[in-house]
Amino acid sequence: MKHKIYQLTCLLLLLAGFHASAVWAQGRTVSGKVTTADTKESLPGVTVLLKGTSNGTGTGADGSYSLEVPATGGTLVFSFVGYTTQEVALTGQSTVNVVLVTDQKALEEVVVVGYGTQKASNVTGAIASVTAKEIEERPVNRIENALVGQMPGVYVQTPSGEPGAELQIRVRGGASINASNEPLYVVDGVPVDNLRGINPTDVANIEVLKDAASAAIYGSRGSNGVVLVTTKRGRKGPAKLNFSGFAGLQNVESKLQVQSAEEWIQMRKEGIDEDWLRQNPANRIEDTRATRLQRLTVNGVAPSAANVIRYTHDPKWQYGQDSLAYTDWQDALFRRARMQQYTIGASGGTDNVTYNINGSYLDQEGIIIGTNLKRATLRANFDAQISKGIKLFMTLAPSMEWASLGRVDGTGGQALNAAQMPPVGPKDAGVYVGAQPFRTYNYSGNYISPVAVLERSEVNGTRTRLNANMGLNVDLYKGLQMQLLGAMDNGYYQDQQFFPTNTDRNWFNAANDGALSRSRYYQTFNTRYLFQSVLNYTRRFGDHNLSAILGYSVERTQEDRSQQENTQLPNDWTYLFDRGNSTTNQNNIAVPVKDMLLSYFTRAQYDYKEKYLLSASLRRDGSSKFGSNRPFGYFPAVSVGWRVSGENFMQGVTAISDLKFRASWGVTGNNRIPSNSQFATLGVNNYPLGNGTPTTGYSPGNFQNDVLGWEQTASYNYGLDFGMLGNRLQVTADYYIKNTTDLLYTVPVSSITGFTRSLQNIGNVRNVGVELGLNSRNLVGAFQWNTSFNASYNDNKVLKLGTDDTPVPGGFMGLTSLLQVGVPINSFYLYEAIGVYKTQAELDANPRMTNSRVGDTQYRDVNGDGIINNDDRTILGNPQPKFIFGVTNNFVYKNFDLNVLVNAQQGGDLYSVIGRSIDRPGMGYLYNHSTNWNNRWRSEANPGDGMTPAIGATTGAYFDSRWLYSSDYVRVKNITLGYTLPKKRFYSGARVYLALENAYIWHNYTGGFSPEALQPGGFDNGSYPQARTYTLGFNLSI
Repeated sequence: MKHKIYQLTCLLLLLAGFHASAVWAQGRTVSGKVTTADTKESLPGVTVLLKGTSNGTGTGADGSYSLEVPATGGTLVFSFVGYTTQEVALTGQSTVNVVLVTDQKALEEVVVVGYGTQKASNVTGAIASVTAKEIEERPVNRIENALVGQMPGVYVQTPSGEPGAELQIRVRGGASINASNEPLYVVDGVPVDNLRGINPTDVANIEVLKDAASAAIYGSRGSNGVVLVTTKRGRKGPAKLNFSGFAGLQNVESKLQVQSAEEWIQMRKEGIDEDWLRQNPANRIEDTRATRLQRLTVNGVAPSAANVIRYTHDPKWQYGQDSLAYTDWQDALFRRARMQQYTIGASGGTDNVTYNINGSYLDQEGIIIGTNLKRATLRANFDAQISKGIKLFMTLAPSMEWASLGRVDGTGGQALNAAQMPPVGPKDAGVYVGAQPFRTYNYSGNYISPVAVLERSEVNGTRTRLNANMGLNVDLYKGLQMQLLGAMDNGYYQDQQFFPTNTDRNWFNAANDGALSRSRYYQTFNTRYLFQSVLNYTRRFGDHNLSAILGYSVERTQEDRSQQENTQLPNDWTYLFDRGNSTTNQNNIAVPVKDMLLSYFTRAQYDYKEKYLLSASLRRDGSSKFGSNRPFGYFPAVSVGWRVSGENFMQGVTAISDLKFRASWGVTGNNRIPSNSQFATLGVNNYPLGNGTPTTGYSPGNFQNDVLGWEQTASYNYGLDFGMLGNRLQVTADYYIKNTTDLLYTVPVSSITGFTRSLQNIGNVRNVGVELGLNSRNLVGAFQWNTSFNASYNDNKVLKLGTDDTPVPGGFMGLTSLLQVGVPINSFYLYEAIGVYKTQAELDANPRMTNSRVGDTQYRDVNGDGIINNDDRTILGNPQPKFIFGVTNNFVYKNFDLNVLVNAQQGGDLYSVIGRSIDRPGMGYLYNHSTNWNNRWRSEANPGDGMTPAIGATTGAYFDSRWLYSSDYVRVKNITLGYTLPKKRFYSGARVYLALENAYIWHNYTGGFSPEALQPGGFDNGSYPQARTYTLGFNLSI
């Protein structure tokens, strides 16, 4: 990989060398100065290019330039951001002075805000944007991927590399415990649950509303930020066809370091010898197998099979035996996988009707066998002027996915199974160790090959979705417009799973085919309807500009879920999902869910000479998800701005092209909890009645809460927008404080109530942070270099929990984290391992557990009482990174372009459950171990690395800090090298490119596959690894 990066670097330097050495054999020099038409001042950084060539330069600080041109003819092209491009024909003159005129269209660039648009220069909130050009520069098959490393304050995480797996987006940190921390997604003005089924090439731009002043217009759903996606629409003109596609290969990015077959066998032998020595003081390591069997025979009774395994060396386990097979289970599971995606689109229109239609198809194999994804999407946007002052708009967007998932992630998943699987087995079994008909050797228990499980089982999912909307824009009066919108989001998901008897580790105990088979059928229908009416008023009064909206919306969501699980099917070759097709039926469930959201909202925006800016909004939401005494909430916001660069006293400061201060305050909510959460529930339980026979009945579950309300976040934001040298350098900086109150959390209630738990508003959390964004044009002319950089800092802290601030345990099995006042959410609460007891003297001189012995893990005595117990667990980290970074460098020379994206995070932690599963003592002979155990404690004379305990350690299996890792990393996320073909008569644009995704990563996480593999609660339980992808792609316009 380093070699590939080196080659790309050499190519870049070579191109730069071509630029530096370009000379004209016979020519002359033209020089001059560039000034602005409005201020008459010099303009530095203007690109001066000889048309049709790569020969160019840029103006200096005083606006002057000098360029060598041909002796005769030629045309100079002068261009600069925010100004109209100008061309000057050369007719022999040696001096060419140019006056550039402001490009009004560029200055009036707009961004999408809630329920409308606004001039980018007049924004007073915190909004980040990504354009279609930035999305299309590299191959992405999910919109969320296009946001990685692009925006300050927007953290995009890839917890699983499985095809089609959801990405997580966090805007300015997480503030919720039970409710979702995902932002609200809005596509073309319509709120949706997620961005599945949207092809990235359909997207025109993406805006992220980060502060409350921007997001409060969405009220009870705005606390986690709002992601606004605008798709492409047609323009008047002849039909334009667009084709794009890419194909590539994927490899696993990194693997776990586990013991080889020889290392594992040697460790097993040492473990047997240690147990033999402890069995009887008279025993010796040199004792032969026959001697050991003789001593284990008591009163003529032969030793049990378990004791034979535990205390004697079985000859069949000698390394090098012909009867043994040695398997790297990760290599057996991973593969080089193919991926391809193609898109075709058409756009155009007349004076009255315009259209944009795109269709796409994705076919992606997973890097683990048995996993893949296929997806087809279509999006058709139409606009029609049906009469004067009335415009119709419509969108139809169906999508479908077919996935084979393989059950790889999490507990019981095959990623964890492959890490734990011993690397040795019977030779005739190969990669099917433990799977019918190949029994495992006794040393490795009843483990079953992950290859067999993935090949023989079926885990298939089908997902269909239809997004459709239609609306009218009606001009009612001068400056007054009404928009009516109706939308539907209809989805269906079906999951079918079948695990035949031959995938069960106890298959050899099955009486017949199907005896241990299992099937599961799950389906969900969900439909969301939206009706929305918005009045929009704009008016200009001299130097005063006013705009206002007044709106109403109602949303209705219905979801029907059903699930059926069957066991003991008639055979292993067919499975029908009906109650009569199996011996045992379990969890036959049907759940209908409905909720509604009723909203009223308004916003007013005012500016004076575009220097003094004011915006205020208010929303009232009513939701059926919350208690009958708190169904409605109010969400106000206000923001102000001052464009200092527009003041008269700044007109002589030529270096500063833009300077604006912003400040905002607002209140938003979070209603992302399950529907019907406020109601009391009943659960099914078995009770022994009468003669003790279990009787099925209902028992109280969730306690009804009539005052249940949404989480509320009061947010303050202070920002600065700064531009220099005609905005050749642009800087955005923000400082924010987010105070979230009424945290939703499920708490236990007293048993005297008859219930067990209740969802309540119990706590407060604060997020404080700083964001910095920088864009610069470093080099102009024939060789161009642009940089985009962003950095964010966020500090999270719990301020209140219930009435008495009682800490709440959480994380994996409730044993790895703690919700506690004064520390971040889900902070890790663990024993702190500080080494091993290397000698008996060291054991005697230090605090220990009651059963600790030499070679055991040593823990820090936190409370200083001389005893190690549960009271010595302490806060040791948290899963939320303090800093996130992203930097993109774009280089252009002639028709070549090179784009390099690097993203990073620092200051967070993750707990490796998968690492603990292969790295803790007491696992006997059933598991493989990490390579750490090659440096284990063996004796006082050979204590190993001082951190890895003895094989037979009695402590060290606790949830401790040895499996707490830093989640810091620096990743070269993408390298794309492209070439734009010269325009021809039969096409208007064409580009080909090579791309490398996940090119390289620096990190210290050895406990799992990726430092991004965080599950809710901050632990990694064996997530699907990420892939490194090599891609060849093209874009073609006709």
